[in-house]
Formats: sequence, structure tokens, C-alpha cells
Amino acid sequence: MNTKTPLLSFDEALSHLRELGHCKVTAEETSLYEAYGRVLAEDIIATCDLPRLDNSAMDGYAISLSDDQSDETAFPVVMEIYAGSMPEAPLKPGEAARIFTGAPVPEGANFVVPQEDCRVTETGGRRAVVVSRTYAAGCNIRRKSEDQRKGMPIVSAGTILRPQEIAAAASIGHGTLKTYRRLKVGVFSTGNELIRPGTTHKDGQIFDANHFLLRGMLANLPVELVDLGILADQCEAVEAALEAASAECDVILTSGGAGSGDKDFVSATLSKLGKTSFWHLAVKPGRPFMVGELPNCVFIGLPGNPVAATVAFAFLARPLIEALAGSGFKTAPRQYIRADFEIANRKMGRREFLRGRRVVENGALKLTKYHSDGSALLSSLTFADGFIELKEDVATVSKGDLVPFISFAEIGLS
Repeated sequence: MNTKTPLLSFDEALSHLRELGHCKVTAEETSLYEAYGRVLAEDIIATCDLPRLDNSAMDGYAISLSDDQSDETAFPVVMEIYAGSMPEAPLKPGEAARIFTGAPVPEGANFVVPQEDCRVTETGGRRAVVVSRTYAAGCNIRRKSEDQRKGMPIVSAGTILRPQEIAAAASIGHGTLKTYRRLKVGVFSTGNELIRPGTTHKDGQIFDANHFLLRGMLANLPVELVDLGILADQCEAVEAALEAASAECDVILTSGGAGSGDKDFVSATLSKLGKTSFWHLAVKPGRPFMVGELPNCVFIGLPGNPVAATVAFAFLARPLIEALAGSGFKTAPRQYIRADFEIANRKMGRREFLRGRRVVENGALKLTKYHSDGSALLSSLTFADGFIELKEDVATVSKGDLVPFISFAEIGLS
């Protein structure tokens, strides 16, 4: 790489990634039991109204008003209605029905009175209920189709299915859903110095923390992870591993080897086996970043430093992976919070992501930042609960300024 090559901006990088973000996986019928975390391949359409009938929101009495009612009117109880049963007949004016939560409301009922607001009397073996106050028409009645209307979409294709979407599908009787198969993502690290935790450490070696960072962030995505281990800094080994992995995986994700050093063989091998789309970004941390294409496989190369790898994955790789998995290309939402720190004379021209933490002081939400911005400091990630984003044209930050903040919860880090 020519070190004088102009840096690619953050927004330009996102634009390139959008062009690559076409769904790579096929759809299949999936049981509701197995659909959690999958991407929905077609809209879920309501097959019926929900509720199917007007029903009671609580245990109490359904009341049909009469023209001459007063505050002390006693309404004779003419029937009991349980969930799963149907009313015996419509209510006539001046009558009441004992009703339970979820039971169909009889025709003629004006409202349902909670049982705690009623006084029940019995004379000659006949029950009556006296209502303690007046209620608005329709009170405590769940109306037919107020939740879902037959024929309307209730969950859109591309949604990553959470428990609530699965429950919505179950509520209209779906036992299976058409979802995309999980995107198969092969993950490996590069570097002769790396070893996995749990093995004997020798001088000069480093435990591979990045694998566990990436593994955890991928766990929140609709993917199947393939652990490809640690790749040695040898040209033949890199080429053989990439060739084998590209035949098995939809995406290959690596940390390290995305730079321009003499031992960074990944980029050269990628150019030989496929093509490199871009690398070298105006982003701090996360400057070295590669995206390439192998036969039937997308390659994503992240920086080796842990924080840089985290930033590059969260804001660049993650949206691409979601799009390849069928969920569409989505960027993380920002919220604006007042800074409780200052920055003077910042070097402009780069998108920067600082490690920040929300704090509440005298009832006000503020942002504090980690004391150091080093890209290798895992301690900055354990300190933080999100990233503070400084755009390219920001020269200073003063206390009280509103700055964009991206919660870790939005990018799979919580």
C-alpha cells in the first residue's frame, strides 16, 4: 500500500459497504422453537383478528345499562362467562353477567366493572350486583381486532426475531416461519505471537483477546460462528486457510493482518484469490480495515488492537454482516448527551470514537470519558458503556456540549 494514498472517510466506507450488503443466505421453514434470533424472510400476515371477539380485560361484571338506572341500581346477574366459553345470550338492559378475564363480552354490555368496585347482594337465591360508580362506554373491554386486524402485516421481513415477534406469530397460530438460514461466519486471528487462553504462555506471546470480543459481538447477530483458530504469519498458511474457509463460510472475519507490514500476508493473499475493496480509513481507532471478495465469500479484515477491532466491527462490519444475513444495512442510533469533559485543539479530518460512560449527577445525565484514548486498552472498554462519536469537523469539546453517544447495547457489547 502507498502510505500517501488518501484516507477513506467513515461515510465513504459505509457507502462502499452498503454496495456489498446483499443478502447471501437462502430462506427455509423454521419452527417457532428454533426461530429466535433468525431473520424473517417474509412478512407475517395476521390470519385472524386479535382479539377475535370483544373480551373482558379483568374479572368483574359486564353491565347493560337501563334508561332508569341510578347510582344504587341493582343489576340481576343472569349468567357467568369464563375464558374459553361463549355467552348464553345477549344481555338485556338492566342485566349483568359475571365475567372473567379474557372471556367474550356478551352483546348488549356497555362496560365491565372490576369486581372490587361492586357490591353483590342475594335475595331469594337470586344474585344482583350494585355498581359503586359510573364507567365510560367500553371501559375494560378489549375490542375485537384492536391488537391485530386480519390480513394486515404484523412483523416485517428483515426483522431479527425477538421473543415478542415470536409471540406475535404464535398468537395467530403460526407453528413455523420462513426465515433465512444463519449466515456462516468464520473467525480467525492472525499473528505468530498469539495463543489462546488456557495454554502455556511464553515470553513474547500474547493471549488472543480479540477472538472473544468478536465471538461475543457476533452472538447477538443471526449468524453461525465457525472458529478457524489462529493463523500463523506464513504466506502459504494464510493462502491455504483462506481458500478452505471460503468454501465453507459466507463471511470470513479476521483481526490483525490488515496492515501494511512485511508479515501482513492477508491483503496480498486476498488480492491473489479474489479482490480487495478498500482499506485504510480516516477513523480513530480503526484505521487499517479491509473488505474483500473471495469466490462465494465476503472477507472482512479488522485491525489487531482490541479497541480498534471493536470500533471497526461495531460500526462497519456489523451493519454489513446484518445486511448479508438478510436484515438490511442498519447503522447504530445515536443519542445526544452533555459532555462532562473538555477537548482542546483536536486534530480534525478523522471520525473518532472515544470510550464514554453515562453518569447521573444531581438528576442530570452527563457523559464522562476514559482518561486515555489508546487503541490497545481493554480497560477503556470495561470502563465504558458506549462510544462518544466525534465527527471530522469537531475541533473542540467543552463541558456542557451535546455530543453523540452510541450505547454498547446498540452494537452487541452488553
